[in-house]
Amino acid sequence: MKGLFLLFRFMTRLPVGIEPKFDEEKLGKSMKFFPIVGFFMGIILYGVHLLFTPFISNSLIMATLLVIVEVILTGGLHLDGLADTFDGIFSYRSKQKMLEIMKDSRLGTNGAMVLMLYFILKVALFAGLKGNYLDIALILSPVMARISSVVNCASAPYARGTGMGKTFVTNTNFISVLISIIITIVLTFGVCYYFDISLLLYYKLLLIIFSVVCVSYLFAKLMTKKIDGITGDTLGAIVELSQVLILLLMYVIFLNKGV
Repeated sequence: MKGLFLLFRFMTRLPVGIEPKFDEEKLGKSMKFFPIVGFFMGIILYGVHLLFTPFISNSLIMATLLVIVEVILTGGLHLDGLADTFDGIFSYRSKQKMLEIMKDSRLGTNGAMVLMLYFILKVALFAGLKGNYLDIALILSPVMARISSVVNCASAPYARGTGMGKTFVTNTNFISVLISIIITIVLTFGVCYYFDISLLLYYKLLLIIFSVVCVSYLFAKLMTKKIDGITGDTLGAIVELSQVLILLLMYVIFLNKGV
């Protein structure tokens, strides 16, 4: 339980209880519960949507508000990793130079470009989803996206000698991934039951979970090829990339009314 509270403190800006004493090992082992963090974030986004729906009828304005709230919830932690990863990987330098660029606090062209594209696509996807479909996406996309970090930690070594991300890599294994997937499947079922949607849609959402696991594994292997492993930045990047992929897949399956 302490590890989960530490994870909330480390990965979000949510004021979760009294700040527990830092324990690196407990924090590292808590990575398997990352989807639970995503679930609480999703519930907050769902609440914001319900709260502002009577006052905001424009879907683009609502979508923009939701994206802003999500950034506030994480403090932009994963977005920073997304920008740094693209600055480093697409510099086409040596592995060591890529790592140096990723550690640089300055924002480069590639990082700025990916952030702009990310926000445009995410706002468009939120705006394109309607009614309960948007609510389901708001709750479940942060949950499913956080499986990706667990898969990465279990699938690749840490690329640096030291760093906070190393504790997650050291303490995450196949069992952690399995627990994370089970948690996500259970939460997905609960959300589907709450919104009273069809069993067929639930199965399609399970396929999205499977897709996230596969894409995350391939991303970990790509990072290993590029920089000999993963870093805290790449873990943030895969969370954000996975969520956009999940929203896109949800948009496709919700648009097809065979649900």
